[in-house]
Amino acid sequence: MIINKIRTLFYSKETKKVDELFPNRSNILNCSSDIEFDGTLYFNGTVNGNITCKNLKAGSRSLITGNINSDNVFVLGEVRGDIEANRVAIGSSAVVHGKISYNSISIEPNAKILGNYFKRKSKRVSKK
Repeated sequence: MIINKIRTLFYSKETKKVDELFPNRSNILNCSSDIEFDGTLYFNGTVNGNITCKNLKAGSRSLITGNINSDNVFVLGEVRGDIEANRVAIGSSAVVHGKISYNSISIEPNAKILGNYFKRKSKRVSKK
């Protein structure tokens, strides 16, 4: 199942927990600014701003008020904004208020999506 493949992304050697990125915080991130990160970001806490990263796991105690742009997104908490990603997994405890644009999606039972979700249109290369 796709959700298991996405979960493996967040438990690899490359995963950076917030307590490694921000040693004064123990896996809890609270900030009011945009975040750009070129790796995997896993956190619980509150972000008031847009998030751009390669892989994102928003834990069950997370609240994101802003848009997410990532290759892979795994949401267990709440998102108040749009999600644009290649692969999206919405966990059973998640609540998403906004649009979800994806290439591949997995939605667990009991997840709440209060908005629209749609598959991205594939870009076709014209041959001459």
